[in-house]
Amino acid sequence: MQLDDAELKMLRWLRRQHDSWPTTRLIILFCSAASVVYAGWLTLSDYFDFQAGFFLVMGGYGLSYTLGGWSGRPEVSLLLKLVEANMSDRKPEDRK
Repeated sequence: MQLDDAELKMLRWLRRQHDSWPTTRLIILFCSAASVVYAGWLTLSDYFDFQAGFFLVMGGYGLSYTLGGWSGRPEVSLLLKLVEANMSDRKPEDRK
């Protein structure tokens, strides 16, 4: 399998995105938990209004997104493993 420059650039972008997921996951998790806590504080201090509901929904969405995809996107992991295994099996003179 020969990859052109655009495909190699896309592969490098996918690798960077996949490798940065643990850091991104922690940032989303922290911000989502802070949003839920802030929504709880707004509810307890005043009353449940649009702002508290917004922070509660956004925090819940961020928590479910992060916890649901804790290990990243499996299709990207599989694709990267397959392409990198195929590239490592080729002879050095066949590589670009």
